[in-house]
Amino acid sequence: MRGGSYPILLTAFDEDDRLDLPAIGALLDFYRELGLPGVLALGQASEMLWLNDDERFRVAEYVARHPRGNLLAATVGNFGISLAEQARSLQRIHDMGAEVVVVALALLPSAAGLAEQLLELAGLVKPELRLGVYEIPQPEHRLLNPAEVGAIARSGRYHFMKDTCRQLEPFSAKVKAAEGSNLKIYQANLAVLPPSMEAGGAGFCGWLPIVAPELCEQVCDLSLPAELRRRAHDKLVAFNEVMIAQGFPASAKYILARRGIAIQPFSREPAARKFFAGDRAALDAFIDAEQPFRPITLAERA
Repeated sequence: MRGGSYPILLTAFDEDDRLDLPAIGALLDFYRELGLPGVLALGQASEMLWLNDDERFRVAEYVARHPRGNLLAATVGNFGISLAEQARSLQRIHDMGAEVVVVALALLPSAAGLAEQLLELAGLVKPELRLGVYEIPQPEHRLLNPAEVGAIARSGRYHFMKDTCRQLEPFSAKVKAAEGSNLKIYQANLAVLPPSMEAGGAGFCGWLPIVAPELCEQVCDLSLPAELRRRAHDKLVAFNEVMIAQGFPASAKYILARRGIAIQPFSREPAARKFFAGDRAALDAFIDAEQPFRPITLAERA
């Protein structure tokens, strides 16, 4: 898997609260044209927890079959109550065409024995299926420890992990535990992203790659000057604050529409109600003043 920025693929809705699959296709086209390595579909920011199973599979199938070029699809797919049901779900999404099928830890049948369940799932699906892990914060925030990461890494079956521990020390320990394996670990937390990359992280899989992947790619690129990476990160932090304050993920959909993507801000996420209750002046003012869609150059004034 290539390193860099992996946006969470937002789920688009129309004014009647139905899936807007063409808008999801427009997002995939946008990320493909930017040359990003991949997307995470059906993550928490995708409002996966607010979709029924039919909608989840419709989104997964659409993403898998949409022309994506080199844009990899890592799709959450362990739906069902038992491990056997979840294995069938993972296999179904793989067979649709997803390159990596991701296990959301909070959806596993038990909070105990996470690594054991992950290894059992790997044994229940076909050996060619590439698996991933997502420490999804809701409905229950379950985290792997470094020893568990090492165990799944040694299996050779897991290729992608979105880490949400939000701390540098345990993140770095997990990266070290996965050294020499197929498993690439991506940071979800913007605050600790720069040192996480320096510690060997594979990239950034969080909210800001959704709307400002150009700046995220700069922070992830260790070949760039440290000052440039710092300034890109500072701008992302400021952008993140405004976007969240305005009601994510509706605010992110509005930002993407400003970027020319045919997507509407409709959302099922309760936090998005702030967007519809307020106005967009703060978002518009930040975008107009800070130009967060343009990569940083050292020639710019700090």
